[in-house]
Amino acid sequence: MHLFGRRILPVCLAIWLPAAAAWGCTLFGAQGSRVLGGGSLIVKNRDWRPEYQEMRMVQGPLYRYYGIYGGTENKMALKGGVNEAGLAVFSAAASSIPRKERLAMGGGSKGALKKLLGSCATVEEALASGTDLGGTKFLLLADASELAWVEVGDRDQVAVRRVSNGSLSHTNFYLSPGFQRLNLKETVSARHRYRRIEELLESQQTPYILKDLMHFSQDRTEGPDNSIWRLGSRPDGPQTLASFGVWLHPGTRPDVFIKIRYSPEDQGQEDVYQLDGAHLFP
Repeated sequence: MHLFGRRILPVCLAIWLPAAAAWGCTLFGAQGSRVLGGGSLIVKNRDWRPEYQEMRMVQGPLYRYYGIYGGTENKMALKGGVNEAGLAVFSAAASSIPRKERLAMGGGSKGALKKLLGSCATVEEALASGTDLGGTKFLLLADASELAWVEVGDRDQVAVRRVSNGSLSHTNFYLSPGFQRLNLKETVSARHRYRRIEELLESQQTPYILKDLMHFSQDRTEGPDNSIWRLGSRPDGPQTLASFGVWLHPGTRPDVFIKIRYSPEDQGQEDVYQLDGAHLFP
């Protein structure tokens, strides 16, 4: 397995994790017996300063994919999505590294999400693709049979954790022991969000459906800046701009559940919709 052509660090989560940064996202999912009907559920809460967003259907080299884009009206970048083959890939920033240091570590390719979603059908294929992931970041990947998070650090290294029956979550700081040296900033928001989503995932004993995880994505118990759904304490500060949930089930095209604001000023007026696989990828 190429695992993006990078060296792999061993992963062990039996550690206390320092706090993460104000800018970031919350990624989480469930798999196997934890999902009613089987398969995988995966959700991205996109947190950033208010900006324009849209959902797009794109034809990749092999597969169509449905993705969330954010930026200005004239220039938007892909933030994550799901393809017709049943692979979902979501990203989050490594905000525990100050921006100056992140830039010094190199950016690499900026088209990793497009390559993975456009050309890979499974987590296994994505991990073996040799794709340049483009510098420090976090990814959560899923297909109908497994979940995986990938931490991209410095010095051409990655750490990977894969789950075939259970749950996974990530925010914006490094969980792997080998990357603890990269948690350079005090990151209060991500610490709160990581702890809270882990609590929510453990709180339900019955198998999840997609709406359960979307309900978790709306949790506001930690206040305007530290909750999973962040209202923000400043009009121009970090806020949750969208929730993008996917159910990947064997033999069927993926279903999606989305809550999104398309314009920066539309907080509280988000569009909410659900599409089954037959309508999403006809």
